[in-house]
Amino acid sequence: MILPTELWAAVGVVALTAGTLPSLYFAVTEPENRQYYGILAAITGIAAVAYALTSQGIGTIPVNGVNFYIPRYVDWLLTTPLLILYMTLLCKPGKRLYGLLIGVDVALILFGVAAIFTTGGLSLALFGAGSAAYLVLAYLLVSELPARASFETDRVEIVFSKLRNVTVVLWTAYPIVWLLAPVGFGFLLPNTEMMVIVYLDIITKVGFAILALMGRDALSPLQNDALAMDAGDDTAGSPALAD
Repeated sequence: MILPTELWAAVGVVALTAGTLPSLYFAVTEPENRQYYGILAAITGIAAVAYALTSQGIGTIPVNGVNFYIPRYVDWLLTTPLLILYMTLLCKPGKRLYGLLIGVDVALILFGVAAIFTTGGLSLALFGAGSAAYLVLAYLLVSELPARASFETDRVEIVFSKLRNVTVVLWTAYPIVWLLAPVGFGFLLPNTEMMVIVYLDIITKVGFAILALMGRDALSPLQNDALAMDAGDDTAGSPALAD
């Protein structure tokens, strides 16, 4: 059923709020791993707040004849680095690679925003730049991150691989939706676009949290070094990332 955009946003509020509760529960019951659960709760919680604002029309502005949802892009600017942070905490590749991942991630989102505020060939060029940034990000996640990883156990590596694979596959759908949406070629109606984005956000955020919680047994060997990302040598791995 195709609901109005505000009601689809409300669906996002309910789903993402519900998806936050398990992470909060384990943050209380397993305080030794609270940092990890806090990150997961922040990912879904921030998205829930963004959808709550969107459902009330707050932060929705018209741009070139289409709606621009400010909370959506603020959500992505905050939560995608947290998703990357969680994965890097599992493999500890070094702060330099984490910084590079975040820089590319933020760049691709900002290119997408700039493409919405422009028209014609410039808009497509900016979208192309954002897509190129995503390809770089996907390469770093698929190739460089595991190559520079310092996994404590095989179980940690398995959990990381599942989270990374799901993230890369699902993130690839967002540029496609952008092209089909009213901000792109307009093949999707606004409410259909919102429906698809809500579904994607639920899967990428709540699904990520569920997979992470299902693999929370992998956190045990990381408890004493939970937030240290310097276990690996920052100058190891790819020459492009070395001094």
